[in-house]
Amino acid sequence: MIGVAHLHHQALCASATSRRAWGPGLHHVLDGPTGLPTTDVLAAWVIADDAAVADALATALFVTAPHRLADAHRFTYVRLGADGRIDASPDFDGELFT
Repeated sequence: MIGVAHLHHQALCASATSRRAWGPGLHHVLDGPTGLPTTDVLAAWVIADDAAVADALATALFVTAPHRLADAHRFTYVRLGADGRIDASPDFDGELFT
């Protein structure tokens, strides 16, 4: 557990490389151009008004910067990098335990 998110009639979805893994460094989140498993992000959480959007964005945050998605979707996020750093949107409504 890395924190608490406050939801207000919203959906929270997560994606992590620790799920659906079949070996060291081998997992289900793939980088499209290389076809290889992503390595920079370990987990992402997204809060959005719709669960399907939150789910898609949680996975998208493994391969793209949040600001590139912000024009098309309204959401907040938290990402855990492979280096252990936490990246959260400035308007994330919650508390992170870091």
